[in-house]
Amino acid sequence: IQTLASYKAFFAADVRFMINIQDKSKCCGCKACGQVCPKQCITFHTDEEGFWYPSVDSEMCVNCGLCEKVCPVLHQYAARKPLSTVAAINPDDNVRASSSSGGVFTLLAEKVIEQGGVVFGVAFEKDWTVSIKGAETIEALANFRGSKYIQADAGESFKICKQYLEEGRLVLFSGTPCQISSLKHFLRNDYENLITIDVVCHGVPSPGVWKLYLAEVTEAGQKAIRDIKFRDKRKGWRKFNFAIEYSKADREYVMVSNYDKNIFMRAFLNDLILRPSCYDCPAKGGRGHADITLADFWGAEHFVTAIDDDRGISLVLLNTQKGNDLLNLCCTSPIVVEYDEVCKYNTAIYKSCSPHPKRMKFFTDFANGCNVNDLIAKTLKPSSRQQVHQLMTNMKIVIKRILQGG
Repeated sequence: IQTLASYKAFFAADVRFMINIQDKSKCCGCKACGQVCPKQCITFHTDEEGFWYPSVDSEMCVNCGLCEKVCPVLHQYAARKPLSTVAAINPDDNVRASSSSGGVFTLLAEKVIEQGGVVFGVAFEKDWTVSIKGAETIEALANFRGSKYIQADAGESFKICKQYLEEGRLVLFSGTPCQISSLKHFLRNDYENLITIDVVCHGVPSPGVWKLYLAEVTEAGQKAIRDIKFRDKRKGWRKFNFAIEYSKADREYVMVSNYDKNIFMRAFLNDLILRPSCYDCPAKGGRGHADITLADFWGAEHFVTAIDDDRGISLVLLNTQKGNDLLNLCCTSPIVVEYDEVCKYNTAIYKSCSPHPKRMKFFTDFANGCNVNDLIAKTLKPSSRQQVHQLMTNMKIVIKRILQGG
């Protein structure tokens, strides 16, 4: 009787199980909710910061609750440490040169393709936004190489992935930790023929800011973009460049700027334009539950000097036996390192970044239609106190060098 009374009271309160975003930091934009909805009543709209969020048509909603069940923020996996941690590089110098770190992702993906499998990764669209795509040839893997520091649109990729899995195809799915977590919640089944890879993520910048930045840069010089590299290595892996290749008047050009000079990269690395959920990431510290986690091996000079040539080294966290088995198939000489030690040089593995103190002011001005290049430069301009502090620091360094030279 008590159970029946509770049941009646529950429905009398008209409780509805649907995604209803009140706090934007609680939505990572994975789009799992939209893909799982049986009535297709969830659409996505872009807010004033340039990020997409779900919106539910309550008239169409049948209150099934699936949208909430697949949410990686509402249902977070437990943190975990990897089974083992290794350093590795791709022996193909050309692949390594076009990769952000050591090119290990391509090694893993090629092995899956060779077995008749499908690989999902992040690729540029024609308008230079990014989305998760599938590839079935080794040649197509080139589209996935290189970091793209913009939030990737998952689109219908989870549904397509599930179709391949149900057909018995081997699938390698890669993405950010929150995307891998959401994929697993979406599938609700541990497929033996699924291998997942996530990347150590600093945070995802606003697609809206990226679009305006690119429009301003390209319009200024009437450039037709042919390629974009966020991690161009022509000056080395550590001191990487941001590069845009474009054509103009039948001639080819490359616009290159160091990562700490490029205006978009400065906004990204100063945590100014990241998605609100990135400041309290629901998938840090292994909570994405991917089989393999890939990252730049920052601090490599302290651990693997034999292969540290400033051309990029991959840090590989082997989280499951499945992931370990795949690496062993394609990498014969990984170097074992200590997880806790390498974390000291890559805190993004387990720690979320903090929002820039001027983030709210920036996006208020951004929503009012300011020139985004000028706005970023203005927002990140050091205060007078910071400039004096930097001047004093530089003077101390110069004086120390003079004294040591004497």
